[in-house]
Amino acid sequence: MNAPIAVIFDMDGTLVATTELDFLAWQKLFSEYNVHITFEQYFPLLGMKSADMVKHFLKLVGDDAKDALLTKMQYFDDLVDKKGIELLPNTEMLLSHLQSNNIPLALATSSRQRKMRRIMNDTGLAHFFTTIVTGDEIVHGKPAPDIFLLAAKRLSIDPACCLVIEDAINGVIAAKAAGMKCVAVTNTHPHNDLSMADLIIDDLSQLLSIDIQSFFV
Repeated sequence: MNAPIAVIFDMDGTLVATTELDFLAWQKLFSEYNVHITFEQYFPLLGMKSADMVKHFLKLVGDDAKDALLTKMQYFDDLVDKKGIELLPNTEMLLSHLQSNNIPLALATSSRQRKMRRIMNDTGLAHFFTTIVTGDEIVHGKPAPDIFLLAAKRLSIDPACCLVIEDAINGVIAAKAAGMKCVAVTNTHPHNDLSMADLIIDDLSQLLSIDIQSFFV
């Protein structure tokens, strides 16, 4: 295939270790509504839009949902202030490698813009991405394909020429529904749960020795 190709990254759990921080922030918010959530209940919903989380667990919509999301973000900020944000292994190495090979990169995260900006500011990763799409820009979140299709549109790249890097089951399903290739990294889920992906890796560094073009031959 001689058509231009691009790589689209998920953020939480793929590039940054924020799964625990997110859970703790949600858990604190839900407790204020007398809703008690365990990590086992939260885990299958990884990758879901924040607005959908509030609707699913708290049955909130409209201004009530907006207020709850603002509160959750404040709790997340407080946790980041205390604990910081940790890059997952070899994140910068892979992004630099792809960028140096002139491969357009996009970020497609179910997180809202405010959270994305906090993470990008704290990690300094924003300069790697040609475009960034967040969960509050699309109607249907993962496992729907909308967020990846919007990223491809902004890159002006055919979805069939896009490779998605994901860690969550919902993200892998979304990538395949978008007609894209998908590499799943086992930062969050075990191999068996990610079987829909075209390739499963345990560390982002494994992609350094792979010609991205080979996914589209």
